[in-house]
Amino acid sequence: MKKYYITLLIFIGYFFTNAQNLSYLDQDSFDFKKNETYGVNERNTFDIILPKSDKQTPLVIFIHGGGFKKGRKEKLYVREKDIAYFVKHKIAVATVNYQYRQDNDSLGVKRCINDVQKAIQYIRHHAKTYNLDKTKLACYGSSAGAGMSLYFAFQDDSKIIGDTTAIGESTRLTCAGAIATQATYDVFQWEEFIPYLGFFILLKKAAFYEMAANFYGYETYEDFEPSKNTICKSLDMLTMIDSNDPPIYLQNTLEKTFPTNNNIIQHHKNHAITVGEKLDAVKVSNIVITHETNSKEKKYPIYQFITEQLQK
Repeated sequence: MKKYYITLLIFIGYFFTNAQNLSYLDQDSFDFKKNETYGVNERNTFDIILPKSDKQTPLVIFIHGGGFKKGRKEKLYVREKDIAYFVKHKIAVATVNYQYRQDNDSLGVKRCINDVQKAIQYIRHHAKTYNLDKTKLACYGSSAGAGMSLYFAFQDDSKIIGDTTAIGESTRLTCAGAIATQATYDVFQWEEFIPYLGFFILLKKAAFYEMAANFYGYETYEDFEPSKNTICKSLDMLTMIDSNDPPIYLQNTLEKTFPTNNNIIQHHKNHAITVGEKLDAVKVSNIVITHETNSKEKKYPIYQFITEQLQK
């Protein structure tokens, strides 16, 4: 058993050490910068793959998932088709780390969102250094990274007008891609579009309410409740949607729909469908892919969608 764990640790170490192996790319076609910093926290880092180009290139930022409690920027590197397609089409690719949420800091998931915003603004502020066209920037990711991509696609611009530092840079996106996303970070709304979820919440009310409080950075629901309405409203991406929002790609292909565990609840197909319906109502272009989507639409990959939007 001890030998097994040693072998496993070696494998894990090897994986993360070599996760950014880009040998499948033409080595003369790009530059690679690893562990660039956008802030003072040890997790305020990003990698960036820069296609060699005589003009400024668009940028897509990958945001890793992990329930806001784990995950690494290296998750991008298993998406070799994405990277190869972007680089071939002269689109830079960045992947960011961000601080994990805490259960008792009154920030919760906002800690993660604040870091991603900082990364977006930092990279835009240093666009010339990286030969980037900062007017063409997309975000995409899975799970937590998907939801945060939608947050910045729908939220009003958070730049500080007139500021000449990074916080004066726009936070808005050209497009966004969301894989296994959540529709809103107002978790109390989920029972409105996930069938039978209300029944499970009723059965496990104490556990659900404590989980929700922790998500928003409070140890107990009693501590959280006075701020509930304000906090939930500030994190409700669905109410942020309007006709000025950019095109969106949504892909929730989980087949199971009965909410028996957190994976089904958090990645239910109705998250993507609900966002798509809201976007349709304000005539914002979107693609929604679930396990029921016809095979032709399923063959339209997220990297192609993002590339077409950034090259317009």
